[in-house]
Amino acid sequence: MSIHTQFSLLRLQGEPLPQDLAVLVLHQEELQRRTGVRMSAEPQWAPWLDTSYLTEAERTDPEIAANIRAIAEVCRHVAFVVADDEGNYFGYWRGPSLKPIAESVVVQLDSEGQFSLCGTSNIAGAILTQCCYGGTFDETRQWFLRLGLTALPTYPYDLGNPQVTPTPTALHQQLFEAYLHEAR
Repeated sequence: MSIHTQFSLLRLQGEPLPQDLAVLVLHQEELQRRTGVRMSAEPQWAPWLDTSYLTEAERTDPEIAANIRAIAEVCRHVAFVVADDEGNYFGYWRGPSLKPIAESVVVQLDSEGQFSLCGTSNIAGAILTQCCYGGTFDETRQWFLRLGLTALPTYPYDLGNPQVTPTPTALHQQLFEAYLHEAR
C-alpha cells in the first residue's frame, strides 16, 4: 500500500490528500528536520486525546471532565494530519456536517486544549504561519516553493478569516456547557 493510500485511509477517511499534503507526506523526514512538524500513518495515532497526565482527582472534577469530553467530541470532527514539537495538532475542520477535506479549513488544537482556525487554506500554510518563527519562515517557504507548493502565505501574518459555522471553538464551548450541566 502506498504512503498516500495509507495516509488517506488512516487520516482522511479515504478521501484524497490535498496537493500540499500529498507532497509533504513524501518529504516527512525533511519536514520534521526543518520545522519540528511530524506526521504519522500509525493507525492509533491520537496523542491529542491523551489525558494520562491528569490525576484521578482532576479527572473527577466536573469542569475538567466536561472539558475533556468536549475536546474529544470536537476532535471527532477534525482530520488531524500533523503535529509540531510543542504539542500542537493541525488538521482539517470537517465540522458536524463532515465536510469533504477539499472544502475544509485548517484548524489547530494547541497544547492547552484550545481550538483555533489557522487562517490558511492548506496544511503547508498552517505550518508556515504557526510553526516557523524568525528566519525559518522564509527558508521554509522557499523550500515549499521548490517542492511545487504555491498556495502559500507571503509573510507570517498573511492570514485569512475563514467563515465556518460552527467554529471548533463555538462547538467546544457549547458541548462543554452541556456536559457541565449534565454533571451537576
